[in-house]
Amino acid sequence: VTTPPTSDLSTLPPGPADLVTVADPDLCARYVAVVIEGVMVEPSPAWLQRRLLAAGVRPINTMVDATNYVMLEYGQPLHAFDADRLADGRIVVRRARPGERLETLDHQVRKLDEEMLVIADTHRAVGLAGVMGGVDSEVTEDTRRIVLESANFDMKSVRRTARELKLRTDASARFERGLDPNLARDAAARATRIILDLSPGATVSAVADVYPQPLTPWPVALPFAEIERLLGVRYDPEQVLD
Repeated sequence: VTTPPTSDLSTLPPGPADLVTVADPDLCARYVAVVIEGVMVEPSPAWLQRRLLAAGVRPINTMVDATNYVMLEYGQPLHAFDADRLADGRIVVRRARPGERLETLDHQVRKLDEEMLVIADTHRAVGLAGVMGGVDSEVTEDTRRIVLESANFDMKSVRRTARELKLRTDASARFERGLDPNLARDAAARATRIILDLSPGATVSAVADVYPQPLTPWPVALPFAEIERLLGVRYDPEQVLD
């Protein structure tokens, strides 16, 4: 068993300093954004559709399917925004403003409160952090530039938002349980690799990784036989650190 191939984001060009602004780091421990140019939004190839269907996920298009596939692989939710529909091409992670509203991808207009974390551009909210994106930044068949999001949001904040809006999703269910912020960059790299494979000629133009307080990974000790029992995957002894 080998680790799925990824793109090495560290070798790619950094984005402008203001590509991503995390205004409320208490609710967002990490935010990775990858700007990908020249994407093709179309039905996914048969192999990807089959794998998603086998996992109970409905295929939609190459961009959405790539993010859902990586969420199933890594447990890390991701989201793709149409970069050309973001004001000033920027991402701002902040609490909602008083009286702010957002039409989510299910075409419901939702009234937000100041305790809800949103993904915004420089003018308005474009998504509910960890829950659902908005129609104003939705990827369509005309999309050619995306901002790929892989982030870590506060579990209590996501749970409250989903409960208050009666909007529970695959993404919110994962964030509500708590995720390791160190997953975010690996998942972004994996999704980037898949998207580049699905869109020959597409390129990465910028990468941002806002991670103000990195969490140091910790070792887990357990009997060797437990690895396969718990994960359902067999590893050779030389692949496991002592």
